[in-house]
Amino acid sequence: MGRPGGMKDGRGDSALERFSLAQRVEHFLLLISFNALVITGLPQKYSSVGWGERLIVLFGGIDQTRFIHRTFAVILIALGFYHLVVVVATRKRPVRRHDMNLSIRDIRDMLADVRLLSGRSEERPRFGRFDYRQKFEYWAVLWGTVIMAATGLIMWFPSTVTQWLPGVVVPAARVAHGGEALLAMLSVVLWHFYNAHFRPDVFPMDPAMFSGKITLERLRHEHPEEFDELQEIGALPEGRLPEPADSPPAPAGPGPA
Repeated sequence: MGRPGGMKDGRGDSALERFSLAQRVEHFLLLISFNALVITGLPQKYSSVGWGERLIVLFGGIDQTRFIHRTFAVILIALGFYHLVVVVATRKRPVRRHDMNLSIRDIRDMLADVRLLSGRSEERPRFGRFDYRQKFEYWAVLWGTVIMAATGLIMWFPSTVTQWLPGVVVPAARVAHGGEALLAMLSVVLWHFYNAHFRPDVFPMDPAMFSGKITLERLRHEHPEEFDELQEIGALPEGRLPEPADSPPAPAGPGPA
């Protein structure tokens, strides 16, 4: 939770803590492991293509490429278990600012956002701590990690798995692993890059996940419901607070006599 008073961002604007140090480290490890898995996994899938073969040679051969890939896979799986433990351990906190639960409201917010962006409405949805875009991406990462870990382990230990399951699961796991890898990469390029880098409000980069801070002005503009909740419980810094983005301009002062 933000601490009243004192916190500033890099430009000196009043700011709140949005992500803890542990959450930022978790995100950094996810960023590193995901990218390492992509650049060592795709060359294995397309090893018969020129660029795939050259990347495998660059990594020191197929055995070395597989070793790097599996090392980062273990890191990603461990990160997933750590995240699960943190979610379970903190689920009963009185202020669940980490809440990523999906609801019907997220669908309504998405439809309202579509109406706004298409010019059919001028009313901006009032998002809380996390909006529907962030929730969809969060659950896609969890879902993708489970599929990639399960299919990856099947391919890593085929002899052990086929003692209990039919042999067809191994080629099926290979197809699912490669397909999910492409889907994950495309979703990051098209969805995450736009929302975290190319969206007009944050271009060229959303710094919140790296600095851990969000300015009060941006909090009120992008998460007005959370802003109001924090204001109600007195968690905002003391002093002048930013005006709503859609508030009318302040009245002009008295003119000369």
